[in-house]
Amino acid sequence: MKKHFYIILLLFPLLIQSQEFIKGKLITSQSFKNKFPLILASIDGFIERKVLDDNGSFQLRIEKEQPEYTIHFNINDSIVKTYIFKHSWTKRKRFKLISFSKKCDITIKNAIEDRKNDCLKLYVYQEEELTEEDLNIQLKYNFTYILITNEDILNFDCYKKYNHTALRCFILDKDLSRNIINKNTIGIGNAIINGPCLK
Repeated sequence: MKKHFYIILLLFPLLIQSQEFIKGKLITSQSFKNKFPLILASIDGFIERKVLDDNGSFQLRIEKEQPEYTIHFNINDSIVKTYIFKHSWTKRKRFKLISFSKKCDITIKNAIEDRKNDCLKLYVYQEEELTEEDLNIQLKYNFTYILITNEDILNFDCYKKYNHTALRCFILDKDLSRNIINKNTIGIGNAIINGPCLK
């Protein structure tokens, strides 16, 4: 009986440690969640991986206590964001809020300037190269497709806002049909193309 008691005492710290969790919530736009419904969270050096829920929340068990933990967020097997989570935050009752986006240099103002200079762009999310049809449409309507991969996806919402402004300008200035634009153009599915270009 005493032997079992001592074993329990020895294992008790490990049992307590195994019940500690990293709880976080990745803040993204609804458009981003719609485009990328499966985002995987993992801790560098740990085995467990979790898919974020519909709210962007996740909970990962601490396998080995450390002063801080490197969390990786993956989309399509590519790391798209890394975040340092301090061990002291595991004591929080609420989920730690983690912003997905970073400071964005691509703005609606850029789209307006590009329109004035007749050098508008459309940001496209895809791994493959542009097709010959894409290249021909670029030439015909005088704009440039910019390919975005997982490495650049942190600015997804910036690209979407730029594209929405650019698309309104295309309809107003160039009579460009949405039907012939690359289907992977960010935000094209829910772009509001009615109204003034500069709005």
